[in-house]
Amino acid sequence: MKYKKPQPRSFEDKQRWGLFFKILLSFAILFIVLGGVIYFFFQRSIYQNIDGGLDAQKRQILTDKKAPRFRQEDPNKKPKRTQAPPANAAKFRTMTLVYDKKGKVINKGEFTNDLTIFTQLPFDKKKLNQKETMTLYTGYTQSSNHYFRKLLIKVPQKNPNKDYAGKYVLLLENIDPELLAMSSFRKSLMVTLLAFWILAIGIAYYLSRQNMKPILRAWKRQQEFSSNAAHELRTPLTVIQNQMEFLLTKPRDRVMDRVTEVSTTLDEVKHMQVLTEQLLTLARSDSSMIQIDQQTIDVKPWLSKVLQPYTEIADSQGKVMNINIVASGKVPFDADLIHQLLVILLDNALKYTPTGGSLTLDAKMIKKNLVLEISDTGNGIADQEKEKIFDRFYRTDKSRNSKTGGNGLGLSIAKWIVDEHHGKITVQDNYPKGTVFRVVLPGQ
Repeated sequence: MKYKKPQPRSFEDKQRWGLFFKILLSFAILFIVLGGVIYFFFQRSIYQNIDGGLDAQKRQILTDKKAPRFRQEDPNKKPKRTQAPPANAAKFRTMTLVYDKKGKVINKGEFTNDLTIFTQLPFDKKKLNQKETMTLYTGYTQSSNHYFRKLLIKVPQKNPNKDYAGKYVLLLENIDPELLAMSSFRKSLMVTLLAFWILAIGIAYYLSRQNMKPILRAWKRQQEFSSNAAHELRTPLTVIQNQMEFLLTKPRDRVMDRVTEVSTTLDEVKHMQVLTEQLLTLARSDSSMIQIDQQTIDVKPWLSKVLQPYTEIADSQGKVMNINIVASGKVPFDADLIHQLLVILLDNALKYTPTGGSLTLDAKMIKKNLVLEISDTGNGIADQEKEKIFDRFYRTDKSRNSKTGGNGLGLSIAKWIVDEHHGKITVQDNYPKGTVFRVVLPGQ
């Protein structure tokens, strides 16, 4: 069995997976932070309630004027047995230990049977008025251990209750239910975050694909643009180089003897100049460097002035130019850019109109919108190509465009100009033969 070397990932795959992991990492950080914040505030709320209960007991002891909760026993007499609460910590929610100044428990009579373990708790004056959590080991298994929140206070000598006055009181509150609740909440939170994490994987994958589409489309378009631009520039440069190298082989010839070569070189230079200007226009349009300078233009006299030279150009080529300007009134647009638009469309119509044919420009106002229609009697454009003719470097007839000097950028610039004016440009058939470009520019 032959080993097949794995193919390297394409640029699209690398970018897509890179974005996928970035989105997934963002979701992970978001869920971790969100879960941590939720658990922090939940835990804080639980402990605030517990500590609030301890503070309430503290206030009650410091202000209690009633009889003590315990009976001082004669040290020489056997303490009277009282009914002991069950050993289950859930049943003894609060405990109170009273110490004398030497740290001796003076209410041992309240703690009988299994509760005597409380009387063996260490006494530490340094932790006075400090709330702490402690573990009480009542057996060898984890379930036998219980957790308490404790607070040691010093009762002033002037306290009305003589049984507390001048003594130390250790308040204990069992927090097993609260810790169990926090444990259950923590597990539920982790399961919830895990479920959302799995859902986030699907969302991240979907978002990475959707967000990469315009990026990859722009990247491919940029690649095609660079490749086509290089191809378009290579052709005239090759012609110019060949002509110059040929002329170098004829150093003694006069210029008039090599008019053809010089003329061909100049034609290619002009072609490169037009191509360079168009590429620069498209580059500036992509980077939004061109600002639209809209002015209110009186349509009829402005169109008459712009279109006047084309009648003579058409006559010189043996073609008929028909101009029908019905539009009247004022429309806001950038005069230079719309002039460039008309030049592109009219030059295109002249190129594709055969000798003896005709081209027509109709200008009219429809619902305050300026409508321009440029029609020719050329070969027309196939239906499957009508949607592509505004793409950069696209040619319906490469041989004809190459011959006439076209490079497939004019209509792309025309569409950009119309889009910048928030208008619309469409192409349709001119019956019985030819093509019609229709431009609609919004009025006031």
